Amino acid sequence: MFNFLKRLFGKDKKADTSRGQTSPMPAPGTIAAKTLDLNIPDEALQDEASFAAYLQERLPFFGDLIRADYDPAAGSLTLHGRNGDTMTKFLGNALLSLREKRGPARAQALLNYLNMTEAMADDGELARVLPVLKARDFVDVARQQMMQAVKDEPSPPQFVYLDEAENLIRLFVVNGETTVNYVMSTALEDWGIDVRELAETAQANLQKFLAKTGVQVAKRSRFQYVEVDGQFESSVAFVPNFWAQVQDQSGGAAPIAAFLSRDKVFFTHENDIEGLQLLELISADLSDVPYVISPDQYRWENGRWTLFRRVARMEAAVRH
Repeated sequence: MFNFLKRLFGKDKKADTSRGQTSPMPAPGTIAAKTLDLNIPDEALQDEASFAAYLQERLPFFGDLIRADYDPAAGSLTLHGRNGDTMTKFLGNALLSLREKRGPARAQALLNYLNMTEAMADDGELARVLPVLKARDFVDVARQQMMQAVKDEPSPPQFVYLDEAENLIRLFVVNGETTVNYVMSTALEDWGIDVRELAETAQANLQKFLAKTGVQVAKRSRFQYVEVDGQFESSVAFVPNFWAQVQDQSGGAAPIAAFLSRDKVFFTHENDIEGLQLLELISADLSDVPYVISPDQYRWENGRWTLFRRVARMEAAVRH
């Protein structure tokens, strides 16, 4: 854990019971005029930019933290320590969680957010948790199969997921050498975290994973598709800076993507009429392949996916 977090929140302090001693005076220029109020005001939670600005004003100059950089495309805040260490915090999930809380509950949520570091996942399964994209009905189908398999279990564990867009959800898996296992509610209890904290960890893990594998873009006809490792292509849906670059290359036109399966992600942009027609054709053609996520087209803008166009599904479609 960063020393600045320990010092900021008293994690690294020892009680001084000796008499006649006073707290040392801070060195001139080392304390910011504004202090970090854990009871963060509502106006600082209007959007990611306001949240980032609030933290940028108040976090630097505490302990070993010297700078906090905001990346609006990625929706993240990167904290820089004096010793050269960095820690990236993603703002979106924390913002939603903080808005829902008031008073001491909000203060505790912010404290948990700031204290959550990569160290918590250096060893064990948390370091291998990644987000994956699935159709919304995946959970219902999988739950039914699970209940049939464990009929003697009165309350089987639940899938952990977040809503992503219409008919799409964000699930979480532990990526093993030969298999992937879905994160269930019992795992959160074992790890002592909630779904928002899990999402933050999974997002950080995804950034590291993609830094190793790379994200390649191949072109076919009038549309393009993503290449990662043949397993986690669809997780690129959760990488805002990738889609921001696609939008820049399209002259500002919003990207339109079809997340057909875990390894088949095709995209073009909203002004490419011919490309959209071809994208719809390939979506319909592949709607019956095993492990299909969705043949529908989704529009990306301002870090969010919304349904752009429904594509007729073939009756033989199988969802996994």
